[in-house]
Amino acid sequence: MPSIPRVLKTTAKKPKAEKEKFTCMCCMIEKSEDNFYKSQWTKVWNHSGRRVLFCKDCIDKIMQEYTPRYGEKTALIIALALLDMPFYATTYKGIIEANSIFNVGMYVRMLNGRQYQYQTFANTLVSGELQKTDNEVREERESKWSKSDKQNMNFAISVVGYDPFDNCGMSEEDRKYCFNMLAGYCDTDGIKDDGHKIQSVIQITQSQLQCRKLDEFINQELLGTHPDEGRLKNLSDTKTKLLSAIAKIAQDNNISSAYNKATGIGKNTLSQKMKEMDSDGFEKIKVNMFDITTSDAMKQIADLSNRSILEQLTWDANDYTEMVKEQREIILKQNKELDQALEELRIAKNKLIDIEQAKKRK
Repeated sequence: MPSIPRVLKTTAKKPKAEKEKFTCMCCMIEKSEDNFYKSQWTKVWNHSGRRVLFCKDCIDKIMQEYTPRYGEKTALIIALALLDMPFYATTYKGIIEANSIFNVGMYVRMLNGRQYQYQTFANTLVSGELQKTDNEVREERESKWSKSDKQNMNFAISVVGYDPFDNCGMSEEDRKYCFNMLAGYCDTDGIKDDGHKIQSVIQITQSQLQCRKLDEFINQELLGTHPDEGRLKNLSDTKTKLLSAIAKIAQDNNISSAYNKATGIGKNTLSQKMKEMDSDGFEKIKVNMFDITTSDAMKQIADLSNRSILEQLTWDANDYTEMVKEQREIILKQNKELDQALEELRIAKNKLIDIEQAKKRK
């Protein structure tokens, strides 16, 4: 019987699909599909595979032209109308609070969330999104706060009688921080019935927020390649003055327990009794703590949270390409700064060696 020859299977790599090219209807220049935004749910740009035939450069030019004339928010609405994408004031507000800069690309990437499926600019018109006031937008964002954050805000407002942080130019995170801190002060004995103390704790809360901002600036400066000692000194001096003012207000109004003249207050509270039992060595009062980073339960919760976030995002290949490009640019920049710092360190070490040798010769 003649042997049957074996057929070797070869796996050839599939050639990469060539990217389509389109002509921008604004600048009339032919460009690759990566230079055009994709409106996933549009019913207009079907012929071009839902690529909006206004290139990214022309959209940016529209933003640059209309922003000085009508403001950034209105310029974005005009750009989104051309792109047939929805506008949501809460999404826009969240981006500008979380980033020092804003562009259309940042907003478009946010629209990959599952909650924006099947949404076009028509939904913006129908839902009355363009007529929402700043207060309505703020209330909508605050409705998504955690239960404890809402309780602290409502409690603080009920004690003060009004929203003390309205129209103060605060971001959502700043308002949340201030209400959580103010709620703690409002729970202090003697605050509710003293209007002067209420204004004092409001001032203390705002000063604490300013100290927090100063800490952020100080940390940013310290993380820089060449920290500015003069700026660090000015920031530290300003923070010291704020802390002194806070301590002075607390002392004048007997707010802090360190300055409270009513020494009997707080002796019979539950927290005070727990502190006394802990200091006396009562073992059963101590909290059973565990390491969050090594706890299996906490790891499972973190994994579930991350998986839920990923399931709500519908990234396409262009989004991944942009993110990888941005990450690559950041890595190259950091490597360049690291090389420069190492070279400066090497030169400095050589100078120190030369100085030491010169001293020995003398």
